[in-house]
Amino acid sequence: MSQNVSKFLIYTVKGGLLILPALSFIVSGALFFPFITGKAFFFRTVVEILFFLWILLAVFDKKYRPKKSPVLYALAAVIVVLSLATIFGENSYRSFWSNYERMEGLVSHLHLFAYFLILTSVFKKEKDFKWLFASCAAVGAILSGYAYLQLLGKITVHQGGVKLDATLGNSTYFAIFIIFNLFILSWLFLKNKNIYLRSFLVFLFIFEAPLVFYTLTRGAILGLFGGVAIFSVLTALLNKNKKIRFVFAGFFVFLVILSGLFLIFKNSAVVQDNSVLYKIASISLKQRTVESRLTIWSMGYEGFKEHPVLGWGPENFNLVFNKYYKPNMWKQEPWFDRAHNIVFDWLISSGILGLLAYLSIFISAFYVLVKKKIGEEKTEFALFAALFAAYGFHNLFVFDNLTSYYLFFTVLGYVHYIHIKETGAESANNNNSRPLLADEIGISQYIIITGSFLFIVFSLYFVNLKPYLAGKQILISLREASQNPDTEKVISSFNDVFSYNTFGTPEGREQLSGYASGIIDAEQISQDKKIKVVSRATQEMEQQVKDAPNDARYYIFLGTLYARMNRSDEAIKTLAKALELSPKKQQIYFLLADVYLVKGENEKALQLMQDAYNLDKTYTEAARNLALVLVLDNKEKEAEDLLQETFGKRVLIDTQFVNAYARINNYNRVKEIWLGFIEQEPNNAQYHISLAATYMQTKEKENAISEIQKAIEINPQFKQQGEYYINEIKAGRNP
Repeated sequence: MSQNVSKFLIYTVKGGLLILPALSFIVSGALFFPFITGKAFFFRTVVEILFFLWILLAVFDKKYRPKKSPVLYALAAVIVVLSLATIFGENSYRSFWSNYERMEGLVSHLHLFAYFLILTSVFKKEKDFKWLFASCAAVGAILSGYAYLQLLGKITVHQGGVKLDATLGNSTYFAIFIIFNLFILSWLFLKNKNIYLRSFLVFLFIFEAPLVFYTLTRGAILGLFGGVAIFSVLTALLNKNKKIRFVFAGFFVFLVILSGLFLIFKNSAVVQDNSVLYKIASISLKQRTVESRLTIWSMGYEGFKEHPVLGWGPENFNLVFNKYYKPNMWKQEPWFDRAHNIVFDWLISSGILGLLAYLSIFISAFYVLVKKKIGEEKTEFALFAALFAAYGFHNLFVFDNLTSYYLFFTVLGYVHYIHIKETGAESANNNNSRPLLADEIGISQYIIITGSFLFIVFSLYFVNLKPYLAGKQILISLREASQNPDTEKVISSFNDVFSYNTFGTPEGREQLSGYASGIIDAEQISQDKKIKVVSRATQEMEQQVKDAPNDARYYIFLGTLYARMNRSDEAIKTLAKALELSPKKQQIYFLLADVYLVKGENEKALQLMQDAYNLDKTYTEAARNLALVLVLDNKEKEAEDLLQETFGKRVLIDTQFVNAYARINNYNRVKEIWLGFIEQEPNNAQYHISLAATYMQTKEKENAISEIQKAIEINPQFKQQGEYYINEIKAGRNP
């Protein structure tokens, strides 16, 4: 390899590494989950291309081959354990590929490991990392400006509300991104002596720090606070300069006093009226989000006990959530795919071996930093020790994403560099290494290069291009489904999703099922077209159940489709399987009971609703549904006693109760409910018409005419039809 070619490859790889921080900017509106997928495909594509270029360098020059370090061993251990967990897990396909919402799985960890190898093999000097961290800092500054525009109301907060998320689409993701950048700014300050540059870095730090609080992410806020406290303590203990030690010791005391004052005055108006302070002050074991976290962790512990060594496989927490679902989780979203705790997430994904491998990353990094502490850069040790502590604490309440993983691996790359520099491994290697000359290149080198090239081309197509196109097609299909009345085109569009045969297929099947369920009641679509759409959706969901036979979610989708097609026996069988996989999920009881009601088997429906209610009697929806079935089973007193106990009233203003009482010919109750609706919306003409129809059932013709007249007053366009009804009633007929 010529010197010029070698330099070109080096500069190209380094340049590629320096543009990777820009991944945080990417929001791809053409893709499903635009804040996640675009970033992931960009990262994977760039890493794969750089990986091949690095292979070229490493083949011809030993200097660019990986060097041993405790951090490298720890990351390699993680990859080995995750690979085993993927192979032996509950759903290997999902474990490897993940989905569009997360874009993680083993495939992402392999890319992160490849990134680490490239980074640590090519960046040989501290100035290389200065450039990389400067690139990260620049991205952080731009995103911070974007976030301030959100704070000022100039740009919409993507999550809604006031929790800043910049271009990351999630406030927790943005919070940990800023925390990493604050520590990166501090490191750049430490490593640069130029007074103007230092002043600018201080400005950026002050500019960005408040944004952590405006994400309203308590784990991140407390993590940052703890990280700063740890940095203060370590600096006060380790720094040789007495004045600096005194300053940081005083700052730590100040933090302690500030914390004490906050606890004392947490119920004051100053705290309660501030959204940030209130968010922190409101932390309580009885708070809904905290309670749900504790419940999810207990479910995670049950799942861990079932598969303690290698876990369930990456991305399979959803199976644990289903199997060990706690009925009190009805207050939260119906599906969780993360434990929202780094310990339980790793225990579920890869068991105790996975957790130990993950923790070994921190242990190895601390080992390297502690050795470095013996030298002069004790502040650097304090800085990164504080960062790892803040990051770890934050992850006790949430989970990682690509941007936080990227920054974490970047910092680990620098820690690896510290070890290589301290041990002199790089210098020893450089003294005994030179690029291979033309006559020294053998067949083995060409085989490696050719194999690597083919592998990267394969990966670019199957790992990136096909899933990218499938994700893009899902969004196109959803647009067609919402805007295009031509069902044939909608089906064709979804078929295009399935034709790519990627990890987007399960998502496409879910979306098609939702579309099929929705159009069944659409009056503008013919019955033949409805049947065709539902049949196609059912076919795909039947295949999905075969592909993932242990996931209750897919059985629910399939059972719902069967029910919508009046294939009651198949619906019962499918939903019963879902209930077997998730025996305490009330939603499944509701769906199964509905099917039995359609079949006229009220007793079975009643038993299911009673069982669902008994799982958690504070679940108002369960009480309401049980009351409905009690009414249909002519047990009105029991139903109304239950409603009184749950809602404080014996009758609910609810159209489903209108239908239920009408089915048992209790029109006095129907009348009472319509009167309740009119009390809520007296100018709703349709309510008056419905009440008039009810009066006809109770033989109150004058009242019926009166209500029709009121409807005409509210809606003059109803006059002709209303007068026709009145004339019919006066003639002794029921229109």
